[in-house]
Amino acid sequence: MKFHKTKTIILKLLDKLPVKLGYFIYHQLQRKSFNSIENKITANKNSYLIIKKIITKANIPLAGNNVLEIGSGWLPLMPYLLKINENINKIYTYDINCHYSNNRISKVDSYFNTNNKYNLKYSFKNGFKLPSFIDYSPKENIINSKTPSNITLYFSRFVLEHIPHDDLKKLHEKLFYEMEEDAAILHLISPSDHRAYTDTSISYYDFLQYSQNDWDRIQTKFDYHNRLRLPQYLNMFKEIGFKISYLEHDKVAKDSLKYKQFKQLKIHLDYQRFSEEEILAGSINILLKKK
Repeated sequence: MKFHKTKTIILKLLDKLPVKLGYFIYHQLQRKSFNSIENKITANKNSYLIIKKIITKANIPLAGNNVLEIGSGWLPLMPYLLKINENINKIYTYDINCHYSNNRISKVDSYFNTNNKYNLKYSFKNGFKLPSFIDYSPKENIINSKTPSNITLYFSRFVLEHIPHDDLKKLHEKLFYEMEEDAAILHLISPSDHRAYTDTSISYYDFLQYSQNDWDRIQTKFDYHNRLRLPQYLNMFKEIGFKISYLEHDKVAKDSLKYKQFKQLKIHLDYQRFSEEEILAGSINILLKKK
């Protein structure tokens, strides 16, 4: 059986369990991937370099300013990278889940801050020992939260693709009306089928074969993907009133294996209105500002 099918079966079984039990087992299964955090640190450093490039081009100063992270994930890696490299004042980080653990926080702190060389102060909040520059809000939907007003940059890293379209719209409407006039929003989006990252037997666009009903029968709350394509993101942002201040995305070479696998698919009618370039656009990096 192909790896992605085995994983789907496991997640489907977990999805049928009571929520607390399902998430507990899911966390236990995920723990093995955090025995060594070096790969995750490398991936986050690469993302930081992208963020650095974009904010430098856009002339967005972070030193001494506050940042808000949409989607905290499993490790406080971006907060540390932004503190150490950009000398941010404070980062507010929100997540609808609670994936942090004190053990993983300690590993990150040891990696970046051996012998407290940055003279960080620590505090306890929500049961976690974190540097005081990190304000962590787990199990909190930012759409319904009272967020700080003194934010220079809002950002997300591979989060938007996991949020339903209607919630994405509500989130950005909230940010549009609450953010400062000179603030910006930066998103790193991964619009590809994430199952292909661990199973090379399927295409990065495999999930575009399915109707919404069929895809909902495959995905779960643990691996939800909205499958939105580039024009859908852009149209939503523009309709709310944002200016696309910066945009880049990967293109697929027609002599590549990725393109050959794509051409073997029968794309569902829902996506046939998009051009090949719009469908294939990957690794979307986008900066939003008020007009």
